[in-house]
Amino acid sequence: MDWPTLRTELASAFSAYAATLIRLARFIKVVLTIGGAAAAAVALSIDIAHANKEISAWTIVGLAGAVLVALGSMFDALKENDASHALITASKALDAVHARELELNEILADSDYENAITRGLHLYSSMDVMRGAIEQSLDLDDASATTIIQTCLSAASNSLLGAFDFSITDTWTICVFMAVPESGRVVLRCVAHLRKIQCDIAQARAWPEGVGVAGIAYSMNKEIIIKDMSSPDVAPMFGLKTLGREYDKVRYASMVAVPISIGNNPKPWGVAVATSDQPDHFSPEPSRGVATTEPARAIAAMSALAAKAAEARGRRPGEVASAAAKG
Repeated sequence: MDWPTLRTELASAFSAYAATLIRLARFIKVVLTIGGAAAAAVALSIDIAHANKEISAWTIVGLAGAVLVALGSMFDALKENDASHALITASKALDAVHARELELNEILADSDYENAITRGLHLYSSMDVMRGAIEQSLDLDDASATTIIQTCLSAASNSLLGAFDFSITDTWTICVFMAVPESGRVVLRCVAHLRKIQCDIAQARAWPEGVGVAGIAYSMNKEIIIKDMSSPDVAPMFGLKTLGREYDKVRYASMVAVPISIGNNPKPWGVAVATSDQPDHFSPEPSRGVATTEPARAIAAMSALAAKAAEARGRRPGEVASAAAKG
């Protein structure tokens, strides 16, 4: 017999035994104690009246008092409740608390939960570092928005990798693209990046508006999250045209792109993009703790703040991007 069944049977037996005891206690109080005392009082009053050959007022008072005491005692006996139900309920409450405690211990011991907490701490740390980098840049007259953003990524690189949950074996990229007008169209050029496989930023691909994940996120001014780029429902939507490379299917299995918006501008300033070679690394579905897409949103927010800070100093961010595009 398992423990829950045994516990249920034990509780039932205890409840039945307690109910028997309470009925016996009421019988003793009502019939024996109260009844005996009342009978003795009545008999004594009648005997005294018989001896005196008259029923006096005190005899009547005595009889009335005996009746009142009997009624009061009976009420007191009958209102006595069986405490076994309260004890059983209290026991069940303790069992429920114990079960929740075990669940909490299991959650705390769960590596996924611990990983979620760690990612949250890494995200907080990365945002704090990037905020500090932007704050320090305010004292530098020649710091452009793109320089500040690259400084933010470099300074917070360790925390960002932890927040993105990139493992040592993953191939990943973290890029910030800036929208640059060129020959009557907008092109997104990489102005800051971190990569598992290093390359010169000048060699990074530029994405015309509406092309690739970054270009589509810019043109739609909407966040895009792709779980698996090889999915038949996804791949045709993000065709790379002549910009595709042989290793794209291997390196870029999952990605997230977040527009960088400043103020009320209808068009984004640029796009923050993160990629992974692991399918399902990024997902629009709810996840435990901090989602792996959240650091991309943080980078977009900090990039907007950096661009705004540079603009507030009287320097137009577009000038630097244009110079980078030409060189």
